[in-house]
Amino acid sequence: MKKSGFTLNTRDFDIKFPKITQKRIPEDAAQAIFQVAAIVLKDAITEEPTAPKNKGTLRRSQKIERPKVEHGAISIEIGFNTEYAAKLHEAPSNWNWSEPGSGPKFLEAKLSRNREKYMRETAERMRRKAR
Repeated sequence: MKKSGFTLNTRDFDIKFPKITQKRIPEDAAQAIFQVAAIVLKDAITEEPTAPKNKGTLRRSQKIERPKVEHGAISIEIGFNTEYAAKLHEAPSNWNWSEPGSGPKFLEAKLSRNREKYMRETAERMRRKAR
């Protein structure tokens, strides 16, 4: 089965919030990123363009891998795990979408548009953990 998803790189986060990342152990940051990944997937099915819904198989196939901490860098893979997820994600805008508001780049668009929101949410979760 073809794997679908994205890898999130935390370099932007490390640049924007160096004091937080220098003080917190990578495991705390990885846990916060794992929690925020669930928000990213929720946004992919609730914010336009939404993940298409015909029978709901695609939306139910949400997948979040455990974060990997290697050499001080944290990466996480998230996405939708059906054979056709990548095809729909890369489909043209004029595709015959199953419902109004659904469309291509339903995951990538959220990562781009909500980047600051996800970084703030990760930082807040790390702050709460440190208390």
